[in-house]
Amino acid sequence: MPMRRAIVLFLASAGLAAAEPATFGSRVVPILEKNCTVCHGAEKQKAELRLDSHAAILIGAKSGEILKPGNAKASELMRRITLPEADDDVMPSDGKPHLRPEEIAVLEKWIAAGAPATAEFDAPAMVPAVIAPPAAPDYRLRLAQANELAAGLGLRLVPRSRVVTDGLVLRTASAPGRCDDAAIAKLAPVADLIVEAELARTKVTDAGLASIGTWQNLAQLDLARTAVTSTGVARLASLAKLESLNLSETKVDGAGVAAVRALPALKKVWAFGTAAEPVAP
Repeated sequence: MPMRRAIVLFLASAGLAAAEPATFGSRVVPILEKNCTVCHGAEKQKAELRLDSHAAILIGAKSGEILKPGNAKASELMRRITLPEADDDVMPSDGKPHLRPEEIAVLEKWIAAGAPATAEFDAPAMVPAVIAPPAAPDYRLRLAQANELAAGLGLRLVPRSRVVTDGLVLRTASAPGRCDDAAIAKLAPVADLIVEAELARTKVTDAGLASIGTWQNLAQLDLARTAVTSTGVARLASLAKLESLNLSETKVDGAGVAAVRALPALKKVWAFGTAAEPVAP
């Protein structure tokens, strides 16, 4: 896999390694917005969990509380974000980047301090951070165009995060029947902004994959329970940034999976309920 270039941004000098005063708003909120609220925020609440406010975090998920203020080791949130990458319960899930060690350390210190809403707590000082290349172009000037286009097709395009170069997520779960090959083709004017496409149970076929194969910034693609085949999957061969692909319950076979496994950035591919063996590269 080719190494991607990165820019090192020095946020603090080596002499600032000691703990420094921090608050929920100044240090915890940015971590959650960057890594968690796309799946656990106002737009979407996996497992009935919201992480976009202090009150919501304390409420927890459908399964119960995720924090034990004052006891980081016993907190479900800490357990999930420190699991191995291959674990089914790890957060973030679905191939999304894991929290950096310094981000985990901040959350651990905050919980250990009682998870305060406004009071200061001691957290690791800012350290040199590696900033990855932008996932997509700045969406601000084209967000209105993207929203108008998606609304006209009965689809949704939402920012992945507040970072304006994190790209947009194509969502169809509320009405998958509206999304077909023609709709996919009509998204071409904003395709370079799309980094995630949730197309499970839609009417997308191999013809639609010809369009998706040109979405050069696409990193995550869910095609579960669609009519796609190995012929169509081969049309994704130019997606150099694709990291995760769900082909479960499709007509894809081993040849189709073998074709996508050659993609340089691919980390996970699901093929349950197909003629191919389930794999997770």
